[in-house]
Amino acid sequence: MKRIILAATALLLSGAAMAQPWAPSYAQSLVDKTLAAHPELTILALHVTPPAAADNVIVASNIGRIGKKADADDLSVLASGKPRVEMTKVGDLSVELIMRDVNAKTIGVIGATFRFAGGGDKALAVQQAERLRDELSAQTPSLEALFEPAR
Repeated sequence: MKRIILAATALLLSGAAMAQPWAPSYAQSLVDKTLAAHPELTILALHVTPPAAADNVIVASNIGRIGKKADADDLSVLASGKPRVEMTKVGDLSVELIMRDVNAKTIGVIGATFRFAGGGDKALAVQQAERLRDELSAQTPSLEALFEPAR
């Protein structure tokens, strides 16, 4: 009986020693790096349909909600290709727009919330969001790359 317990313990310990630490996805690393480079952003979320999946979901963000299905507003941006702009409860400006890969292929929706001073120009916030989208696009080789380990 002691041998069985010792063998089982050794097996469990060897598996624990070989376990890989959790590593963020490339998508999450993009969100983290982008937020660090853009202090004007308060929220950044990437909504995509993972390969071989049926639903568009949040795959990376600074507010959690990973795996949350896209709502009708998110899907309308994806369907129309037109940005969606709204004021948040705290007075920031939320802009959702199409996310593209480096080859300009539509792969999802970017949700970006910017600090917004009252009386500010919403059109400028949309331009900011478009520049942000272009920065992310240049760093996104493909939809599949978003799910690889961070580089």
